[in-house]
Amino acid sequence: MNTRNNPLHLWVQAREMALMGYVTRIIILETGLTDKQVRRIYRDLEDDGMEVGKNRTSNTIKSGASLVTNQLSKLHASLLMGFYRQIGGSTIESSTCISALNRAYRMYRAANTEIAPVSSPMGKEAFQMFTISDAWCLASEMRSGDAMFEYCGVCGSDFFTSVNQATGIHCPHCFQPQNANGRAMLAVEVFAEPA
Repeated sequence: MNTRNNPLHLWVQAREMALMGYVTRIIILETGLTDKQVRRIYRDLEDDGMEVGKNRTSNTIKSGASLVTNQLSKLHASLLMGFYRQIGGSTIESSTCISALNRAYRMYRAANTEIAPVSSPMGKEAFQMFTISDAWCLASEMRSGDAMFEYCGVCGSDFFTSVNQATGIHCPHCFQPQNANGRAMLAVEVFAEPA
């Protein structure tokens, strides 16, 4: 029996997505449920004592233009989508795999928790981590062919890039911006860029 299109499976998936923090529009697109059905799921979750809104920081669907804006955001996108590509395999090029994306997002958050104490030196503002909805937007761009992984011949790393990104940085691992004196900035200065 195909459980993918089973109505009960769709309700369970929508419930899991709501708990992860996906915006309503993404839940509707992925499950085919109506706005009214998704709102009912939110209400049921709240009646069960769960705070659905705390995981959702925005109600908008973004694109690479607003998500990949500088070296640090490109590094974050590469980390998150690298996890997703590793978990989801080649199927992510033709469809969005929510279970793989959820797992990749949890790994991304865990990695960020480990590096957070060193990512904001000298009192500079830290990068605002991607949300699960942001992750879906990046995965959606990969599925549509608007984003991909490229190989850097200089450092040998793969990195995420989007045709919609708002930065001209090619490889975020190699890129060394210059400071006011025309010299390459220290890694501490590079990783402290505000989002």
